Order: sequence, then structure tokens, then C-alpha cells
Amino acid sequence: MNTWVYSVLFGLLVLSVSLKAQNRFSVHAGLNYSSVNSTNSINPDGILGFNGGVSYKHYLGDLGWALKPGIAFSQEGYKNQRLDYLNFPLMAGFDFTNNFSFSVGVQYSLLMGGTNQAKEVIYHNNYAFLVTFEFFPTERFVTGLRFSNGLKNIIERPDLIVVQTANTYSVQFYIGVNLFKAQN
Repeated sequence: MNTWVYSVLFGLLVLSVSLKAQNRFSVHAGLNYSSVNSTNSINPDGILGFNGGVSYKHYLGDLGWALKPGIAFSQEGYKNQRLDYLNFPLMAGFDFTNNFSFSVGVQYSLLMGGTNQAKEVIYHNNYAFLVTFEFFPTERFVTGLRFSNGLKNIIERPDLIVVQTANTYSVQFYIGVNLFKAQN
């Protein structure tokens, strides 16, 4: 598993150095609020967590369309169940201006750890639909707001807990730095 993660990181780095456009390689960190939607019990309280990662924004021509793969860590969960995920988002987006962009995409997540019963009752992978708004106050900095909605029931062992079915959701706020922006 670790070999695969390192391969993705290395591929992003090689891709970012080799392409000749206004592509951006960024790092970001922030906070997120997350919980689960459940169909058969009272929806539990959400929790605050940390998120951080790297992304590469590859522009598709001069019109503002871009693909944005990345790798990130996020602390998610509900009530007193913390779920630590390694996320692999893939976004497609458009820059409306030099300072504002909108993206949608999907995300594959691997459960890396958790508290209490989380490791025993939660599936070790998850899929989510993403919507992201980013604002670039300067060419060097980025702030973002991302909405993530899980597409899969994460409860693997409903016999061990009260919640039988649950889909994750989170709202993430982050601040980032563009490490470089390659010019034509």
C-alpha cells in the first residue's frame, strides 16, 4: 500500500515539473467539520478535524479549464468516532477569473486509523463526490471551501454499533501556498 502512495506522489511531482503551462503545484492545510447521514438512527453529532495535502492543477489550454489530482489527509467522523483518511481526489474545474475557480470531482479514500470501534466497524475505503470553490487573493496563496458527500455506506459491521447505515459528509476550509506556477 505504501508503495502505491509514494508512486502517486512521485508521479505528481514529475508531472508538475515536466508540463509547460500555467500549472500549479500547491500545498494546503485547514479544518473540516464532518459527520454522517444515517437512515436508521438519529444522525450523530459531527466533529472538527484537520485536513492537509498537496495538489497539482493542470490547465487544459488557455480557456481556464483544468484537471486537479491530489493526495490529502483528513480527520473525519461523527460523535466520538474519529476516522483518519488518506484521500485521492480528482477534480475538473474552471477558473472564472484569475482569482476564483469552481471544481467538481470524485475522491477515493483509504481509512488509515480511527478511534474507539472505528477500525472494527468501518469499511477501509470510501468514495465521495466533491464540490470545491477556490479564491486566489494573490498569485502565491489560495483559500478553498470544499464540500464532500460520501457515495458509499461506510458501516461494515452493523451488528457491533447502533448506526446501521451511514454516508460521510464534510465541509472543509483550507489555506494553501502555490509552490510554483510554471509559465509558457
